[in-house]
Amino acid sequence: MPTQKSSSIPLMVEKKLTEMVKPPKHIPLHTLSLSTLDSAPYNEVMYKMCYVFKSRNVGYDDNQPEYLVREALSVLLGYYYPLSGTLKRRDTDRKLQLSCGSDGGGVPFTVATANVELSSLKYLENIDSNMALKFLPEVQVDKDGYPPFALQVTKFKCGGFILGVALPHSMCDGYGEGHIMCALTELAGGKNMPTVMPVWERERLVGRPKENDQVPSLPQGDTATSPYLPTDDWVTEKISIRAENIRRLKEATLKEYDFSNDTLTTFEVIGAYLWKSRVKALSLNQDGVTSLGLAVGIRNTVNPPLPDGYYGNAYIDMYVSLTVKEVETFTISDIVKLLKQAKRKAQDKDYLQEELAITESITSMNLTIKGRFCLTDWRNIGIFGSMDFGWGEPVNIVPVVPPEIARIVSMVMPASRLDPSMVGGVQVMITLPRAAMVKFKEEMNCVN
Repeated sequence: MPTQKSSSIPLMVEKKLTEMVKPPKHIPLHTLSLSTLDSAPYNEVMYKMCYVFKSRNVGYDDNQPEYLVREALSVLLGYYYPLSGTLKRRDTDRKLQLSCGSDGGGVPFTVATANVELSSLKYLENIDSNMALKFLPEVQVDKDGYPPFALQVTKFKCGGFILGVALPHSMCDGYGEGHIMCALTELAGGKNMPTVMPVWERERLVGRPKENDQVPSLPQGDTATSPYLPTDDWVTEKISIRAENIRRLKEATLKEYDFSNDTLTTFEVIGAYLWKSRVKALSLNQDGVTSLGLAVGIRNTVNPPLPDGYYGNAYIDMYVSLTVKEVETFTISDIVKLLKQAKRKAQDKDYLQEELAITESITSMNLTIKGRFCLTDWRNIGIFGSMDFGWGEPVNIVPVVPPEIARIVSMVMPASRLDPSMVGGVQVMITLPRAAMVKFKEEMNCVN
């Protein structure tokens, strides 16, 4: 994404000393095990988010956001104390474990100040990822252990601020992250306890590895090739799709096929259209195989269903693979039908157990799976309640993921609150070779 140039003043962010915030009560020393899905190597990725809050327009007390967030964090750790532990992968079986208590660990909490107003950065809309890192805590996945949660509050001259979060995917999925952040802001707003109480229960999603150290059958990688790959010149864009245009796309899809017995979702029609657009933009060879993966929730597949407060990973990736020619010739409804089949398959209890067993083997044998293009739904980030603790709801939410992940994972996100015309719409964040992005935007603009 292009770096912001709207401010005539060079941006300077001064980070003060980082404090390790601990739970309010003593936690005895102990170790927590994580689930099979949490321990999967592909989930040990540090995801970071910027929540952008505008300045307050009316008079309030003198409490500053950094004070409220810091105090709320301490209270939060009384309920979510595992977030103050130390995460490390064991050498023996390659599984992750979380060391907690005995007054060790803690959540790194940093306060920073910026020398400009948020409006000069357009509230981080389309900000360059490298610049966004200035507003995020510095935490890296480390084989010797690392904190699974970190926060940074960056204050701006206008009175607005950015709440930066670092959280490895191995600790929670988007659903869990949404609960954590809403609990934090509830407490910052004055509540005594979270509305939804957290539940650990990671043993509920532990698979049985294959017998006799049998190497599992792994999915084959895509064979489609692009004239734009390999390359070192990548670009990330956010494409906005208005509610009215989503409605028209759904109506056109329903004319192709009657989905009256099954709800046609926004995620499905956007996913199908995005896949076709990406294939065209990359000019993939017609006979090659290309895939679209979906992160499918399995909270209700488990018996009994996982409780609402469960904040661990509760999804599996399901893939639809077609030749490039098929992707180009199939209608949106054809692809939606295949996506629905994949989602239904993920709800099969026997299939879930097989996937957990395969994942156990992948982890213990340290096997490598070739990454395939996947679409994830981030619209549930922060929807479990208001995040307003005195500064209104965040006007923008900006994810920052490692470049190697961004190239194969696209995100459907809530629309920015900065544009009133986007109410009910979505944003799609995608990374492509620069040479292919122009064509992709042309294809996506046809929706609008």
